[in-house]
Amino acid sequence: MANSEFDPMDEEERLLMEAIERGDTEPLPKEEVDRIKASIRGSAHNVTIRMKDADIEGMKAKAARLGTSYQTLINSLIHRYLNGGVIIKESF
Repeated sequence: MANSEFDPMDEEERLLMEAIERGDTEPLPKEEVDRIKASIRGSAHNVTIRMKDADIEGMKAKAARLGTSYQTLINSLIHRYLNGGVIIKESF
């Protein structure tokens, strides 16, 4: 899938994607999940977006392998993008 929106953005993301595909991941510890939830409590807002069914199913599958919800995974990706952890190389 060269030059695809699903290609890794950097080495860290490539390694993470490979680990997920191998099933070589573990759920976050409960303490870490609780810490993340506490850090966003009171400062989060609900957002509605339209996504292709296949993309939602893909996010759900990846999130399940990571031991989290797909909403949390999407939120994490957006947060990483805004903080420079994920870079979009293609123009819209």
